Amino acid sequence: MLNLSQALPRSTIALQRHPSESIFNISSPVSSAHSEAQNPKQDGLRGVLARIGCGQVLLRRGKVIELSPAGRAILEREARADASHETLYGAVKQLVHRAGAQFPAGSTSWLATSTKEGFTALINQVANAWSDETIALILLDLDAHPEPSPRTLQRLFGFTAAETQLALELARGNNLIDIARSRRLSRTTVRSQLASLFVKTQTRRQADLIALLGRLAVLP
Repeated sequence: MLNLSQALPRSTIALQRHPSESIFNISSPVSSAHSEAQNPKQDGLRGVLARIGCGQVLLRRGKVIELSPAGRAILEREARADASHETLYGAVKQLVHRAGAQFPAGSTSWLATSTKEGFTALINQVANAWSDETIALILLDLDAHPEPSPRTLQRLFGFTAAETQLALELARGNNLIDIARSRRLSRTTVRSQLASLFVKTQTRRQADLIALLGRLAVLP
């Protein structure tokens, strides 16, 4: 079980990869002969989860042994928000403390978390998902903006490169004025591109367009 009172050295932030295990096969860890390079589907799934703000963390015996880029981003933001947590594992302990739940060895747990609101909640937990002392945490970042794949947008709607960039900026929560300024475009040009997005996606309002872009984030 994750021990919140356990003292940890600063070196905890260093990752120790365990090639025989995969977050994406959490109910039945893969054999050591099955590497990530032999399973291209794994990278695709990691990309999808990252675009919807979902990160993964593997723990064992008081150490972070593996985490996805999205999981690292969540933990690093958590550590910056509370200077008392100097390591990634310290950030994990903070999330677990806020959730107010137990995380037994061998379990996989889904947590929804918001650094901005200081909120973390346990959504679901599967006991005995691992045959050893591993604890897997799947973190859903409530502060994230789901972002679709540029290739998906171009294939589905025939967006131009400029239209694709605008769609991504909108999905990230940026407003038209800031987008025009950052891209050094006139507001008229940006509004014209937005009008084209409406036509191609058959939406009428910016809110509807952003909602659609968020749903498309689950596609590869």
